[in-house]
Amino acid sequence: MASRGVCGSARRASGPAGLTGGPELRRVGWRCGSRLVVAQATPQGLAPKPRAPPSGPAGPASRAGQSGQRLVLTELLGGQERDLLPGPSITPYGSASSTSSSDGGDYHSGAPSADSSSGRPRFSPAMLNLRELFLPPGYPDTVTPDYLSYQLWSVPTHITGHLSHALVTSSLLSAVGVSAGPAATAALSASIKWIVKDGVGALGRLIVGSRFSAEFDEDPRRWRMVAELLSTCGMGLEVATVLHPQQFLLLACSGKFAQALGKGMGKPVFRVIQTHFARAANVGAVAAKEEVWEVAAQMAGLAASVAVLRGLEASGAADGVVGTWAAIQAVHVALRYRALATLQFPSLSLKRAAILAAAHVRGAAGAPPPPLPGVAAVNAEEGSLASVLSADPPEGPRLRLGCSVAEAFGGGVPAEGVLRAYAEAYAAEGYWLVWAPEQGVTRVVLKEGAGQRDLLRAVWQAAWLEARCGRAGFQGAAEGRAGAGAGAGAGAGAGSGNGNGASASGREQRAEEGQGRLPAVVCESLGALAEGFDGFVAACERAGWEVGVVHIKTGRARLREAARA
Repeated sequence: MASRGVCGSARRASGPAGLTGGPELRRVGWRCGSRLVVAQATPQGLAPKPRAPPSGPAGPASRAGQSGQRLVLTELLGGQERDLLPGPSITPYGSASSTSSSDGGDYHSGAPSADSSSGRPRFSPAMLNLRELFLPPGYPDTVTPDYLSYQLWSVPTHITGHLSHALVTSSLLSAVGVSAGPAATAALSASIKWIVKDGVGALGRLIVGSRFSAEFDEDPRRWRMVAELLSTCGMGLEVATVLHPQQFLLLACSGKFAQALGKGMGKPVFRVIQTHFARAANVGAVAAKEEVWEVAAQMAGLAASVAVLRGLEASGAADGVVGTWAAIQAVHVALRYRALATLQFPSLSLKRAAILAAAHVRGAAGAPPPPLPGVAAVNAEEGSLASVLSADPPEGPRLRLGCSVAEAFGGGVPAEGVLRAYAEAYAAEGYWLVWAPEQGVTRVVLKEGAGQRDLLRAVWQAAWLEARCGRAGFQGAAEGRAGAGAGAGAGAGAGSGNGNGASASGREQRAEEGQGRLPAVVCESLGALAEGFDGFVAACERAGWEVGVVHIKTGRARLREAARA
């Protein structure tokens, strides 16, 4: 029997073609396990077979409540596991009276072993860190079978290439000076300094490659501008060597490091843009023509550079290089932003999904949702300077996906009754959404195996809550607590208007949670989600969006639910 005050679960129905939570996509999400769930586009006319809605609550929480089994909640983070519910004192679901400890238990890990729920090997934290450093999210399901062999052969290729480049650099510097005597020693010293400078730059690219990956697919405009700003800072430091030649090594290394960070971000983003252009999967042809555009611009730039340098030499003002460079670079950055603003991505990122979800729930209660904005309109809004430089969407909900349970609930694992309430309410979903409007951000705990559909459902639910309650305050239905009977009504009557005119503060919301009840407005949002999400996906398709391609970065934490005897 369900515990008192827990809202009913909204079942997930199969969505339109191109956006499903089928086994394959969920499997990719499991292997990703931390940072990204990248959907794969469904070919035109090839829709997966829809899943029939379950006849009853399908989640482990509901099964535990029906069969008397105990509910097991395990948080997965960085190869470690933490049990959120106390094991020995667990009673059948819905009748537990004990509370969890303040920290929710300790993380534990062991030698690689088979995962009991999936049969897959479980690696130590060190091995997982190495996988995350060198392999893309979702490996091996998200890459071709020849990916790893190609990279292993490329490593010695890069090593020998850098050795050859270092010897060539030393030869060039020796040729500029004198090839014998003390001058040769000076040339060798300069060569070593040059190699050290390049080594620092390589370290910057390593940091970018290991830390960033999903971000470039999700928000290429923003990260291309970040790369441009880093490169500008790096070039500024290198230009400053003219004013302070005695600090050449420090300035040159710092500048090279900043430029390497920018290059490490810029190159992946450039490939994302090239792939976007290749509408017919003709990436090679697009890349070849890009070389033509770049070489033509390079030739014009070289001619202009010769003219500018001759002008500076004729003026006799060596310090004029700094001012001239600053003016030209400012124009360069402005032109880069203007070029990025013209891009129109038809896939769904967190920003674009938030804008679309906010537009879908904006209509009056009971009225049909308004038509969604098209690709050009949303990209124009996303391409504004304020949006490009911000990680949050220009409108719509602000979400943090993939939070740990402690992060989602404000810094600590809540009481056992709260955990059980969320487990039952979200039994049919791939996530827990913790609604805290006073914090200005909605935090989402993702379950193990959460897929693209779960991410979009969380975005839509957060947009509905924000439209219903507002971001700054909690104005919701305080009347009718989320009991077992009320929860069942919430799933069928999202627009019933229960509690109109009533309001509850964030403090009252926390009081409800402390008593093992979800706020009534959250239960109402689950009912609205069950009724309105499929219509949202269909409206996105009608507006020209590729709903089968979702690029959203998530955090590393995952939640595993299980029912055990």
